[in-house]
Amino acid sequence: MGALGAAGALRRSHAVALVALAALLLLLLARSAPPPPPRPRPAPVPAPAPAAVPLDSAPPVPPASRIASSTRTARPANTTGHNATAQSAAPAAAAPAPTPAPRRDPRVVLTRDLYVAGHERPHPELCPALGAHLRLLVLVTSAPTHAAARDAVRLTWGHYAARRDVALAFVLGAPPASLRPALEAEDALYGDLVVGRSVDSYSNLTLKTLSMLEWADTYCPRAPRLLKTDDDMFINVPRLLRFAAAHENATRTVWGKVVKKSLPKRTTKSKYYISPLQFPGKVFPDFATGPAYLLTADAIRPLLEAAPAEPYLRLEDVFVTGVLAGKLRLRRQHAPEFYNKKVALHPCAVQRGIAIHMVQYHEQFDLWRKLLDGKTKCAS
Repeated sequence: MGALGAAGALRRSHAVALVALAALLLLLLARSAPPPPPRPRPAPVPAPAPAAVPLDSAPPVPPASRIASSTRTARPANTTGHNATAQSAAPAAAAPAPTPAPRRDPRVVLTRDLYVAGHERPHPELCPALGAHLRLLVLVTSAPTHAAARDAVRLTWGHYAARRDVALAFVLGAPPASLRPALEAEDALYGDLVVGRSVDSYSNLTLKTLSMLEWADTYCPRAPRLLKTDDDMFINVPRLLRFAAAHENATRTVWGKVVKKSLPKRTTKSKYYISPLQFPGKVFPDFATGPAYLLTADAIRPLLEAAPAEPYLRLEDVFVTGVLAGKLRLRRQHAPEFYNKKVALHPCAVQRGIAIHMVQYHEQFDLWRKLLDGKTKCAS
């Protein structure tokens, strides 16, 4: 029994060893075998693409929205010293909504919508050294057809432009093609026509006056005084020079015949009709009447800069010396020497005044003779 027991134990140990060896072989085979292929995932169903929107289908941005977006305040840069990570982690403060620009009545036409800057014939040589040697610049608004009126001025009181301290030019709007040859011949002879780019018409007198101011600011900014006048005016230049000398220290001032509390003409039959869209107020601001007024040089550029944003007003004197001058707080000073009306053609009246209105061609010569009359004694 002892030998049989020993043999049985030996057989059992061999069997255990074989089982262990088989398990080892299976483990090695399992490690060396390639991994099973991954289970395929179902492909996602693509979402339908949005329909293309044509570029021209987007509504246009209204002007008020453009102004609001262009003036929106940008967020200030980081000046606290914190790093960007800390800043991005903090909740952002809600930015205040931009204030929308006030909408204007689309029927209101602003001056910048009409005015065309620049000059076809600037003639800068009329104001040497930008006016450094001048005491007075005289700019005469004239219509393209008023050649005779311009000749009368040149042959009478316009003679004072021969002085070194006085300059004179005629300011016209853009003429029709039919008048261009005659104006070119006139300008070739005299060289004193300053032609702007806005169409010349009665309703465009404000544009012509702005063209005048633009020329003075561009080519003659050092002239201390500017007289704006018309081609049917007689100007007593010696008296005007004395007047300017007596007020040489004045600044930001308009002198002339100042009208107060004038009412707009609301009837369409009136030559001076003004629509409420052009001027909604009930009373005009104080203004110097347009036939002639005198400006200090430091008033010219502010008037030019203020004009574009204002509703266009075709009464140039009300617009320039009333609306604009009032907003700029320019002084409008009444000077009785500016008659700006037709007066009795007595030598003393001529010699005491500065500006006489509604003067016809032949009357210019009569007034010129009476101005130079050394026989009549007039009380001062």
